[in-house]
Amino acid sequence: MWRRIALIGLALLLAIPPVRFVVVHRPHGIYRTSAAWDARKRLLARAKVLYAAPPPTAELHLDQWISDVDCRFVPKRSSGTTAKFDCRLQSGEIVKVKYGWTPERYGEVAATGLLHALGFPADRVAMAAHVRCFGCPRWPFEMHALAEQFLLDRAFERAIDYSSSHEFDWVSVERKLPGRAIGVDNLKGWDWQELAMIDEGAGGASPAEVDALRLLAVFLAHWDNKADNQRLICADEDANTREDDDPEAPCRTPLLVMQDLGATFGPRKVQHANWAALPIWTDAAACVVSMNTLPYGGATFSPVRISEGGRTLLASRLQQLSESQIHALFHGARFPDPVTGESPARDLTPWVEAFQNKVRQIANRPPCPPAA
Repeated sequence: MWRRIALIGLALLLAIPPVRFVVVHRPHGIYRTSAAWDARKRLLARAKVLYAAPPPTAELHLDQWISDVDCRFVPKRSSGTTAKFDCRLQSGEIVKVKYGWTPERYGEVAATGLLHALGFPADRVAMAAHVRCFGCPRWPFEMHALAEQFLLDRAFERAIDYSSSHEFDWVSVERKLPGRAIGVDNLKGWDWQELAMIDEGAGGASPAEVDALRLLAVFLAHWDNKADNQRLICADEDANTREDDDPEAPCRTPLLVMQDLGATFGPRKVQHANWAALPIWTDAAACVVSMNTLPYGGATFSPVRISEGGRTLLASRLQQLSESQIHALFHGARFPDPVTGESPARDLTPWVEAFQNKVRQIANRPPCPPAA
């Protein structure tokens, strides 16, 4: 009972127009001359961007969703603006649940599903019809974020009642791709300009594979591509090893992963008209792609010429997807109606046609010219 009283008291306190507490954190720099930074550069040189053996396309079932999930609320410091929370399954695995009205849920489910279908590494994200979270208040992200503003997050966590639960309908559930995350100082991911550091001669991805990854990002309109939205992992190691984040620890298979793919199919997050109108090529004759017209000027994605090897690699994999599989991809992600925005759409034909048109822009064209 006292836990509920404390939680109600906290909610009332947070509703009062406050004088906000300010906590000053000392910024952490990135020391690009350190041994750890040099080790990270060596890992990037050897990094892969594709699985060694992609799944058989004809056997893929892309209309996947989860019926019921039971989990236990895991309080975590809030980040970003999307309503989400971490939740522990009975197996001990922690998943991320996104709820509310954000269209990020649809985009992330479809984008990660497409990456897996094409053989690119990505987290597993699926729509769940029903999630029962033990310990969750009605608005876990908002309540915890407000508590942090008042330096009351510890009080919020002590007031959690794990004997009660709250239910969330049609939310996305994210499972992280297994692997040990690697970072240096406060840089935990990688940006798109760093793809130039990959060296096939050192064991890294081929130039064609790297260009296929770039072209796929343009296909998705993945403009929110700051370094935090990508991950460098050791794919052959457990995420909970004591060397976590250490670039100097042994790593047999460094892997580059696109994550946080909610800002896709837009550019304003799952908007059919805008996504359908976006051309693949900025300069079709030269095979140049760019995100300069997207929000933040495409962030870390600079204009780049795509090689013929990269174009044909991605085209061949996209063309293996049948129309029914493309439809299933959008259906499983509960994509919204192109006109009304209601989810799920009654007719996904416009989304499927936009997808197929983009595939044609990549596949049905003259070969890309060699670099000058």
